[in-house]
Amino acid sequence: MRKLVALSMAMAVVLLMSSCGLGKMVKKYPEVTVTLDNPDLENKGGEVAYTIKGTIPPKYMNKKATMTFTPSLSVDGEKVTPPFTTITLKGEKAKGEGVTIPYKTGGTFTKTGTFKFDEKYEMAEIVTGAQADLKKKHHDFGDRNLGEGISNTSARANLTPRLTDNANSGTAFLLAPHNFKAEFIGRTATLYFDLNSSNMNWSNPNNKTQAAKDSIKEFINFMNNDFIIDRVVISGWASPEGEETNNQGLSERRFQVGKKWFADKFNAYLKDYAKRNNIKMKELQKPVFEYVNNAKGEDWDGFEAAIEKSNIPQKNQILNVVRSQSNNDMREQKIREMTDIYPEIADAILPPLRRAEIQMVCKKHDTYTDAELIRLVQSNPNDFSVNERLYAASVATDMSVKESIYKALINNKKTENDWRAYNNLGAMKLNDYYQSGNQADLEEALNYLQKAAALSPNNGIILNNMAIADYLSGDLAAAQANFEASANASVQPVNQNYNTGALSILNGDYSKAAQLMSNQSCDYNTALVQLLQKDYNAAKSTLDCITDVDAKTAYLKAVLAARMKAEEGVYSNLATAIELDASYKKTAKRDAEFKRYRHSDRFKQLVK
Repeated sequence: MRKLVALSMAMAVVLLMSSCGLGKMVKKYPEVTVTLDNPDLENKGGEVAYTIKGTIPPKYMNKKATMTFTPSLSVDGEKVTPPFTTITLKGEKAKGEGVTIPYKTGGTFTKTGTFKFDEKYEMAEIVTGAQADLKKKHHDFGDRNLGEGISNTSARANLTPRLTDNANSGTAFLLAPHNFKAEFIGRTATLYFDLNSSNMNWSNPNNKTQAAKDSIKEFINFMNNDFIIDRVVISGWASPEGEETNNQGLSERRFQVGKKWFADKFNAYLKDYAKRNNIKMKELQKPVFEYVNNAKGEDWDGFEAAIEKSNIPQKNQILNVVRSQSNNDMREQKIREMTDIYPEIADAILPPLRRAEIQMVCKKHDTYTDAELIRLVQSNPNDFSVNERLYAASVATDMSVKESIYKALINNKKTENDWRAYNNLGAMKLNDYYQSGNQADLEEALNYLQKAAALSPNNGIILNNMAIADYLSGDLAAAQANFEASANASVQPVNQNYNTGALSILNGDYSKAAQLMSNQSCDYNTALVQLLQKDYNAAKSTLDCITDVDAKTAYLKAVLAARMKAEEGVYSNLATAIELDASYKKTAKRDAEFKRYRHSDRFKQLVK
């Protein structure tokens, strides 16, 4: 009796299904396949691209029926249908639009499309419903799960500006150049030598002249003024009547004598300095400077200049004879011959050329330290040029001191029209806003930058700072435009490849980003674009060589580990990111990159 009842019920179900004309399609629906070609959907430039593929088995599609698939997102239990496009199939004799599926052979279908990304989609389930229709008959099939989550890793492109005057430092709140150049001052002492000699002979007539004595006296007095020496240039010279090879060696030896003479005088100065300042010689920190060897050999220029200044009646003929010779050997021979005819050459022209000149070169402003310069610029600003004051601000480490120097410049009628002080105040206020998020700092920064731009239109440094202000305000289109304008500026253009490259990641143009940032190594954004291009080994190498790992870098390492299916790397790097910035707990919970790990106990423990 029970078997009879069961058989009757089964026949009733078959009859019911047959009566609606869709029974076979309903029964065989499990054989229908619908899948996402790539189940790991991702945001790329604000758009999500997808491809849905399906297979209809043979002898399934009723010739007069239609079938509709309605992919959708399920966000926190609620369906969001607009993102996807409906897919319509039809039998061979069905009317209307759709992909025709033959009854006998079955068929396939493919649907591609895009939809705008929304952050709430990160945790969404991707599902599809299906409906079949035949005349007035209709059947709804249950939802099928196609995938889970949409990753938003491309949005992790990040510009991390810092306050600097280095226009090649990536992303920077750029300070204007101070244009201060050190002014050099110095003195020169001259030592004279006998013919073919490099021995120091103070009885040499030229060493006994008042001019020679005065040069040495002034040299020593200048040294005792405590200037800081930048370099000592020693020029060894020989008179040009001897053989050239011998004269070159002679000038080298005279250089060495000049160097020793200076070293002796400088050591005497140091002893005196130590005594005056109550410092023990062994505790005195000796300055480091460069000796420049300027041994030139024969002084032909000096010879010709001396002849021209002489009172020799035939000086023009002498110069013509010397200059007309084809090589130095012949010129030397002619000079030797002429010394017999014109004794003035041997007695007055050649002896002063046998010398060593010791030039002590010092920076004018090294009479005081940077700290002293900063103090003097603050107390007596009018005693210094604008460039000197901007330099003082550049070496000041106290931000309030920098600001006071810049404000003194813009509040003085003589200096208020220099764009650099306004720009630098704007850059500093942008940095304050970046650190604190205080909206008043941003408004003040923009006010300064606008004044700077009025004084110096189309200035790349100012446009760079405006671009970063746009970026920090979330106006990426304006940031892109200003970065490009900065690169093409007529005044102070700034290379913006890195910044426009990073914004290209956000715009979804990964190949352009990679090209623009190709010269960067050990860099976060470079690693990010390599990851997005699925060059995982390159991304790993780039991330591994970053020495100062911050929270965002550790998090990107965790994302890369997830993509490379390196589970231990996911947990260890995520732990580091969370330790450095606890907000990454919430981020990781919703991140589709970790959908394969979010149900593990270790992941749950990390993000709880």
